[in-house]
Amino acid sequence: MARLQPIRWALLVLGLSLLAAGQNTPPEERTAPAPAYGQQDAPILNPDNPPISGLDEPGLDLHSPTRSFISPALQVSETVDTNQNNQLTTSEARSVSHVMGALDLQEFWPKSDLIVEYLGGVAFNADPYDVRQLQAVGLEAITRWRTGNIKLRDSFSYVPDGSFHAGTAGGRPGLGIALGGLGTGEGIPGLSHFGTGTLGAVGIIPRLANTAVLDVVQAITPRSAVTVATGFSNAHFFDDTDTLENSDQTTIEGGYSRLIGRHDQLAGIYGFQLFRFPFVDGGEIYNHVGNIRWSHHITGRMKLIVGLGPQYSEVRLGNIRSHWSLSGRATIRYQFRHTSLVLGWEKYTSQGSGFFAGADTQVARFALRRPLGRTLELQTYLDYSHNQRLQSAGGVTANSYNEGSAGCIVRKHIGRTYDLFIAYRFGEVGFDNTVCVEGAGCGKTNQRHGGTIGFEWHPRPTRIE
Repeated sequence: MARLQPIRWALLVLGLSLLAAGQNTPPEERTAPAPAYGQQDAPILNPDNPPISGLDEPGLDLHSPTRSFISPALQVSETVDTNQNNQLTTSEARSVSHVMGALDLQEFWPKSDLIVEYLGGVAFNADPYDVRQLQAVGLEAITRWRTGNIKLRDSFSYVPDGSFHAGTAGGRPGLGIALGGLGTGEGIPGLSHFGTGTLGAVGIIPRLANTAVLDVVQAITPRSAVTVATGFSNAHFFDDTDTLENSDQTTIEGGYSRLIGRHDQLAGIYGFQLFRFPFVDGGEIYNHVGNIRWSHHITGRMKLIVGLGPQYSEVRLGNIRSHWSLSGRATIRYQFRHTSLVLGWEKYTSQGSGFFAGADTQVARFALRRPLGRTLELQTYLDYSHNQRLQSAGGVTANSYNEGSAGCIVRKHIGRTYDLFIAYRFGEVGFDNTVCVEGAGCGKTNQRHGGTIGFEWHPRPTRIE
């Protein structure tokens, strides 16, 4: 019954959002969200600089949509993959064809918004199967009032593996919320990490994952606000030998944010996490996180967030083992004249990506985007994570593993509806000793190189008003 509670809350909020939407008449032109306390600037609820104790972190180029529409997209690509079976130690180069489609719906009313995305795709010539599929659905629904808002987010996906699933190398068509792009902006997961957190994968092991989050923002004064969020996520691996660990996570988080200057915010956050694994293998982990967070924001140019605090964990499997550790994060986004840059680091407790029944995780990320001309654009990124086992039971036999990836995409825009792209991606998962995983063999490292050339069609959105 405990697992059903987040689903009930999510359905309740979705019903309220749709009810509020039905009571509104569509406006001729959508305007910005209603300011708090009747003020025109509404500093603490400004969508370009929201409370940093909440989940939204908009990028520097935030633009609010003004029309309701339906938008399709189609992507076709060919990838030469040096390890398309995602094996440990061994590899075999092969060409794989990908076809992906997306359908996005955005509906706006004066006090409510609804965004829904479906993403589906197949990979052909993907040994040992002739065809592998990807299915994903994402939803964001928000209802605003004069001094706050409530938002429901959900992301559900079925993927054939956790790393080079269809479309990763060349980007994804559509808005991206179906595969976990919950919230706005770029970067790495927020405090308490609401998602399933798959950092690295080996073998062709299909998995189901779902994350549902409900969060509320309420202004107390024009300069301060409280935020509350609750979420539920789970990951299920179709692994006949039970090598990988299924898991679910319940998270509750609350915080207080205050503007302390024209460009600065200060916030305090508390989060509670409950991780559950098959009892014989992993039992439960209770995690308490405290964080003090500060941000410096210059509209259109820079966004800096730094947070640090203690973390107390209890591992319950037969007996209770507890320990203290540090949690923290640092993210900077900077907009130069022609280049946007993202740098991020975070330390938190994760579900273990199936390899472990819970892990102490550190993640670092670098991303850059730059136009190379009027119709050319370059995107490049570098990711790295270190994951340390929290308990001896469950998962693979390693004590830690590192995961890293790097890639770049060059896009050529052809008019307003077509893109050509060339992409390259490298990924590696390395364990501290030899492990054996169903369908991936035995070894310590997994490496993949992938070169992709593709075509994308995204016609003009169809307005629905």
